[in-house]
Amino acid sequence: MGFGLLVIGYITVLGVLPYSFLFYSWGIYIAAGGGLLMLAAFCKLEEYNIYFKAMKYICIIYILVLLGFSPFLILRHSAETTRMFLLVSKITRICVLFAFQFFMVSGVSALAKEVGNKTIEKKAKRVMYATYAFFAAFILEFINMLEISVFLLAFTLVYYIMAFTLLYGCYMRITYEGHDEAVEEKYNLTNNKKKKNTGKG
Repeated sequence: MGFGLLVIGYITVLGVLPYSFLFYSWGIYIAAGGGLLMLAAFCKLEEYNIYFKAMKYICIIYILVLLGFSPFLILRHSAETTRMFLLVSKITRICVLFAFQFFMVSGVSALAKEVGNKTIEKKAKRVMYATYAFFAAFILEFINMLEISVFLLAFTLVYYIMAFTLLYGCYMRITYEGHDEAVEEKYNLTNNKKKKNTGKG
């Protein structure tokens, strides 16, 4: 279905989240490689809903942004240029990652609802609320209303774990072979039981 590739690729997203220390130097190419894996995953998942279809193009933007950052991370620059780059890259990452997370989680939520997996659907809603709070925290930081770096660092880790757990749950719960047939069979059995009970009544 594609969630296996998505889970593997998503591991590298930790390196480009705001307040991540794994972003710098050659690690940017690992993240770009992860972006390619996620692109391949969404090429498989796009048939399920419009959110996953949009994720193909967001992944391409994500990869291009990372590759565009690489000269500033690999080559040496003046202190002023480096400071400016860190600011611009952080703002850019926040914008791209918000779109990335929003469409990805929306796609998971829509798919979970379609196949009737309430557990994944509820987790997706929680991650979506966390997405709003996570990126709102960074916006507040930029306008000097929030200056708790330790809090944001911890929030980054917790948020990443929530999102990764959601994707892994999708891989484990709604992507095994024959799942669609199993859901349909369960649905038919439930309807048959209801009909029998109605007939007895």
